[in-house]
Amino acid sequence: MTAFIGRSVVLSWLILAVSLPVQMLLVSCLKEDPPEPEVVAKVDDRALTVSEVNAWEASLGQAEVPQEVRSEFIRRWVEEEILYKAAIERKLDDDPWIVQTIDELSRTLMVNRLLELEAIKLTTPTAGEIRDYFQAHSAEFVWSSKHHFIEYWSSADKKGMNRLRSNLLRGNNSGIWGGDIGALDNSRISLDGQESTTPQIWKVVNSMKVGETSRVLYLNERYWVFKLIERFEPGELKGLENVQEEIRDRLMNRLRQELRDNFVKTLVDGYLKTGKLQWSEFVPVVTVLETTDSISENSLDE
Repeated sequence: MTAFIGRSVVLSWLILAVSLPVQMLLVSCLKEDPPEPEVVAKVDDRALTVSEVNAWEASLGQAEVPQEVRSEFIRRWVEEEILYKAAIERKLDDDPWIVQTIDELSRTLMVNRLLELEAIKLTTPTAGEIRDYFQAHSAEFVWSSKHHFIEYWSSADKKGMNRLRSNLLRGNNSGIWGGDIGALDNSRISLDGQESTTPQIWKVVNSMKVGETSRVLYLNERYWVFKLIERFEPGELKGLENVQEEIRDRLMNRLRQELRDNFVKTLVDGYLKTGKLQWSEFVPVVTVLETTDSISENSLDE
């Protein structure tokens, strides 16, 4: 009897020892389940979550999105979902025009994706290739409008901006800010024509000489100081440093076109060898035009 009780106690402890980790595992799994996303709007089984709205706001690149803009985005989402549901109820997903358009779009996307994957093999043009291209095509790169390169400083601290301007006028280029850290904005930008900035800033910058520092200006509830780094007039040739990105894009586009042509040629050769391609030349354009003109003249004679 004692032995039976002892075995029962041991068995109970074994069951407890096995069940506890299982219970703990279940509890931990329950704790690790992600919380339900907070829903902003819902149409049938389709929901718009807070994270999706936040992602949309982040894509705008604005420091703060007004509530009315956010509300407008949510309202449009709801309207579009309701309209989409109405289209589904009318079985427009089987509409011939929809089916054909989706097929054409799918083909276009797949071709573009295929060429994009092939383009991964391409290498970025070197500095030497960019320089050689610029030397051969330098006459093509001219300023189309008056262009200014400026450096600006901006802060809500008027006294700090006055001290900063005084330091700039004395030739100090470092340690010129004595205000709170993070309270000063400083950057170099380019203004391409009068339409690229506000009339007030353009008027100030356009009247400055190269190397000149402006007075402290109060614009948009902040204080500003501008310094004109360079100015170019319409028709002036651009320097290599101003067109490197444009040249790089040109060379990459040329490489992509060459890659596409070679890739298509390889595919065409393969289809011709297997007999999967039948190709007949179109009627020459001149012949088509002559035929069209002849028909038009006959129509006029009649």
